[in-house]
Amino acid sequence: MLAGTAVVSALSVLALFLADAVLAQTCKTETLQSTIPTDGSEVALNTYSYCGGSFNVTVYIANLCYNKIVRLYYTNAQNQSTPLSVASLNWIKEIDGTNYAWELWGANISDAYLDGLTEILNVTYNALDIGKTYVDIVDAEVVASGAAAPTPAAPPKPYATPLGFSDDITKWLQPNKGSEDGIAMTRMFMNINPDVVGAVNGTVVAAQSGPTYPQHDPDYEYDWVRDSSLTMDVVQTLYAAATSKTARSQYEAILFQYAGARATEQNDPGLQTGLGEPKFYLNNTIFTGPWGRPQNDGPATAAITLMEFAKDYLNTGGSLATVKSKIYDSATYPLQAPVIRDLLFVASNWSSPSFDLWEEEEADHFYTRMVQRRALVTGATFAQQMGDAATSATLSNAAAAISATMSQFWDPNRQLILYEYGPVLHDKNSYKDIAVVLGVIHGYAGDGVYSYTNDQVLVSALKISTSFLPIYRIAGVTSDASGQVLGIPIGRYPEDVYNGTGFGLGNPWYLCTAAMAEHFYRAASEYKSAGSIVVTSVSIPFFNYFAPQAGVSAGSTYKANSAAFKDIIQSLEGWADAFIRRIKYHTPADGHLAEEFNKDTGVPQGAADLTWSYASLLTASFARAELMGSPNYVTRLANMGITPNS
Repeated sequence: MLAGTAVVSALSVLALFLADAVLAQTCKTETLQSTIPTDGSEVALNTYSYCGGSFNVTVYIANLCYNKIVRLYYTNAQNQSTPLSVASLNWIKEIDGTNYAWELWGANISDAYLDGLTEILNVTYNALDIGKTYVDIVDAEVVASGAAAPTPAAPPKPYATPLGFSDDITKWLQPNKGSEDGIAMTRMFMNINPDVVGAVNGTVVAAQSGPTYPQHDPDYEYDWVRDSSLTMDVVQTLYAAATSKTARSQYEAILFQYAGARATEQNDPGLQTGLGEPKFYLNNTIFTGPWGRPQNDGPATAAITLMEFAKDYLNTGGSLATVKSKIYDSATYPLQAPVIRDLLFVASNWSSPSFDLWEEEEADHFYTRMVQRRALVTGATFAQQMGDAATSATLSNAAAAISATMSQFWDPNRQLILYEYGPVLHDKNSYKDIAVVLGVIHGYAGDGVYSYTNDQVLVSALKISTSFLPIYRIAGVTSDASGQVLGIPIGRYPEDVYNGTGFGLGNPWYLCTAAMAEHFYRAASEYKSAGSIVVTSVSIPFFNYFAPQAGVSAGSTYKANSAAFKDIIQSLEGWADAFIRRIKYHTPADGHLAEEFNKDTGVPQGAADLTWSYASLLTASFARAELMGSPNYVTRLANMGITPNS
C-alpha cells in the first residue's frame, strides 16, 4: 500500500493522541488557514506547532482521488533542506459539511528535535490517480514553544554480561545430521528445487507455506530473487568447503542450475521493471500481480553469489570457457549466463529509488546500496579476470560513484546509520531497521567501507537491538531453564505491524536474531585479525552496553595483549551465543524454523520452514566456527551432502 493513502490507521489515531498530549503543554499553535480554501487552492496548511521538541501539523486537502501522498518540507537546525527534513502526512478525517470534498491530513513528529526545525517551506500534495501535483508555498519561520526538547534517551543498562563461547550452543550447532545445523541444512535443501508440481531446477521456494503445503497462509510459494540468491550463497559456501567429491558435485550441479534459472528470469517477456522484478513462480515465469517493484537488491546479490561460485570453480580446475558461457558472458550467451547483465543493471540503476528488502518502501536504502556496491567492486575485478576490460571499467566507475554516496546514511544527530535516506515512510519514525546489519553482512566488500567493526555500524547495532526491549514481552525473559543468558529477540524494526499472516503488531524474526549473532561473531574475528580495538566517541555506547566490564574510554586503542581487548572479545562471543540461544529457546523440538516467533509467547508463527531462516542460522554458525578457529566445521557439514529426503 502506498504511503499516505487515505486509510484510517491506528497510527493516525495515535498521532492525534500525541498531538493532544503536546498541546496540553503551554504550546503556541499557529493558524495559517482557519477554513477550507475558497480561492481554488487544493491544499492549504491549517495549523502547526513546534512544542517540547515535537512537531504537529494539520493540512486541508481537496479530496480529488483515492490515492494521495501529502508531504511537508522544512529546514533543519542547520537551515538546510535535505531528504530527511520531510514529514509524510496521514489522513485524519473528512471535513464536516463538505460532502466528502475536503479532508484533514496531519502528522505528529515526536522526535523532530533530533534534526531540528527552523522553517516550513511548503506542503506538496500528489493526487496519484489523476496525475496532478499541488503545492502550498508556506515559507514560515518556526519558533519553538512549550517545554524544552528532551535529551535523547541513553541506551538502557545491560541486563546481563555473558562472556565467551558456551557448550550448549556448541552442542546445538554441531556439524552432524541430528543437530540444529544438520536440520537447518536438510530443511534448506528441501526448499531448493522443491517437490512442487511445475517447479524447475534452480529455483528456491521461499517457505513451505502456500497452496501446495499444509499451511496455506501466507502464500510464499514463489521464488524471490533476493531470498534465492542468499540461499544459494550458503550452497556456494558448502561447495567451497566440501572435500567429498559426491557432495561437491551435488552443490556444483545446483549452482549451475541456479545460474540457468536466473538467466531465464532475465529473459522473461513479462518483466515490468527490468531486472528489478522481485519474485517469480516456481516454473520460472514472472509474477505480474501488484507488488512492491522494483527491488534492485536482487540483481546485486544474485551476481555476488554466482561470481563467488565461479571463482571457487576456477580455483579448483574448472573451465574458464564454462564460466563464460554459463555464468558470466550474458552478451554472447543471453539465455544461459546472467552475471554481466545483472552487473550492468546495477551499474545503470543504483541511483534510482527502489523498494527495500522488506518490500514495503520505495526510497534509497542502505541495504540495497551496500549489496550493489559489493557487486560492483567484486564485478570490476571479476570482469578483469574474464578479460573484459571495458565492462570492468564501467563497473569500477559505478562503484566509485556509489561509494561517494554511502556517508549520507549516517545521521550525526541521531548517531545512527539510517536504514533509508529520505522522508519517514511506513511510520518508521525511529529510522532503526535490522536491514542495516544485514546490509553489512551481505554487502561488505572487505575494503573497509562499513565493516563489521566500523564505529557507526557498532552504535547502530546497539540502538537497533535495544529498541526491541520495551516492545517484546518475551524480552523480559532473560535466561533459560539452566540460567544461561538469552540474547535480545530481534525483529525487523520497532514499528513493524506485520505478524506473519496479517497486520497487528510485529514479532521477532529468526533470521534477524541470527543476523545480530553473526554480526557479533564477525566483528570479533575482525578485531582479532586487526590485533587492536579502537574506541571512539561514536562507538563507546556499544562497548558500555555489550562489554561494560572492559572499562574502555573513547579515544583509546586497546592492543591484543591488553585485558580490555580480551574482555571485549569474550563479550562479543558471549552475546553472539546469547542471540543464538534466544533462537534455540524459541525453536520447537523438531528443529523447524518458521519466519517469526510471537513477541508475547515465543511460539513460532508466520511462514513455515522459511528458507532464509535456515540460511541465516547456517551463516551465523559458519561465522562462529571461523571465530573459534574451527576450519573443519563447515567442511564436516558440507561433506554430509544432500540426503535423499532433502
